[in-house]
Amino acid sequence: MIIEKHLEKKIKLDYFFIKGRLDINCKYFIEKIKKGCQANDNKNYQTNVKDKMTSFNYFNSDPEFLKILNNIIDYVDKYFDFPSYYLADSWGVSCSYGSKTVEHNHRQSEWSGVIYLNSHDQTLDFNQINEKLKPEPGSFAIFSPFLLHKAETHRSKKTKYGISFNLKDNGC
Repeated sequence: MIIEKHLEKKIKLDYFFIKGRLDINCKYFIEKIKKGCQANDNKNYQTNVKDKMTSFNYFNSDPEFLKILNNIIDYVDKYFDFPSYYLADSWGVSCSYGSKTVEHNHRQSEWSGVIYLNSHDQTLDFNQINEKLKPEPGSFAIFSPFLLHKAETHRSKKTKYGISFNLKDNGC
């Protein structure tokens, strides 16, 4: 075997992380997530979310979610020049005492996001960039999909609700 070059270095990458607040009907979405977590196609305890979760495409055709997402898309399209993309996944989570979200990324996407539906102390942590998103009704973040993120073990008796989503390249 002949090794001609072996490199191990860190490089700086351009990324984006945007957080804000939306005016949304949190009660509607929380009730819908509760139903989705009971449905036969739920992803409870099967993903990086170590608690209850709807199917991955649960909100993809929900008119209320699409209205909210269109506002976010308008912002993204104003400031970024992504290739043509589409909503690939949008799912709800219900995180109760003892749950956590294992550190992960959404690398196959063009961009990703999360929207929280209630106040909670379990933050979503982006340790690479020293950012946290504190759940509040309508708080959201959109971010570069390669950013690692996680939520530490949940120690509150209050359940946290949120919606996550990925937009992927159309390949056009």
